[in-house]
Amino acid sequence: MKKQLILFISLVITTLSQAQESGNYLHLNIGSGQHNLLYTLKDGTQTAQSGYTANLAFSHFFTPTIGIQTGIGIQTFSALSTLNLTESTPAIDSDGDTYIHKSKFNNWQESQQVLFVEVPLTAQFTHRFNDKIGLLVTAGAKVSIPVNATYKTIGGEIVTSGYYPQFNIELTDLPQHGFTTITQSYTGKYSFNPACMAIAELGGTYKLSEKIDLYIGGYFNYGLNNILKPDTKTLYEPDGTYNGVMETNQTTSLKPFSLGVKLGLYLKLGKK
Repeated sequence: MKKQLILFISLVITTLSQAQESGNYLHLNIGSGQHNLLYTLKDGTQTAQSGYTANLAFSHFFTPTIGIQTGIGIQTFSALSTLNLTESTPAIDSDGDTYIHKSKFNNWQESQQVLFVEVPLTAQFTHRFNDKIGLLVTAGAKVSIPVNATYKTIGGEIVTSGYYPQFNIELTDLPQHGFTTITQSYTGKYSFNPACMAIAELGGTYKLSEKIDLYIGGYFNYGLNNILKPDTKTLYEPDGTYNGVMETNQTTSLKPFSLGVKLGLYLKLGKK
């Protein structure tokens, strides 16, 4: 294993140290667009939100037109849930009587945000139309690791009540027993699995100097695997616990998706 690791490191160092005419480049870029968390709610709707991306990458071209790229980057994704439903959960009150705890959600909204650290590996194709303008196509895959995933409720209400079927009566507006109208905001964190994403970019370069090209292009990222850890919990429990949408029976699958525009620089390495 040590020999293989040393061989791999030597290969990387050799590649980085080469400054052939075909080209080694350092690429810095930032971008923004629609960065959505794709999921379906059982009893509600999901709305896409915007996000941003920033990347530092190294490109090595084996020929004047064909190369590979890798590096490191960050990307944010977000979405908004709107729920309208009534949950019914069996419960026992302080007197030992069984009842049905009801939680009615009226236009209840929860916002989710996720920050990923990403490592891509892509193939690149470039073509020069003239001395100034060029085409650059990038396609491949990347591993995206969620480092911070949070949620916050931002609107709507939860109306709780208790139905006693043995007495055929429903109790409401009794805050001391947990039957009330809730409008407070809840915040919390999620835990997601890493994502494997397909990526593609189509852009153009403009030569600013012998060493620097300006880059602008469109990008597309699509999650290939489900990063959600499914759960069967309800949104609001009889003891007053609020569970985020992604930790309940409302969702079973989650895949990140982004589409936007990037702006950056390609810096040519080496003496030539």
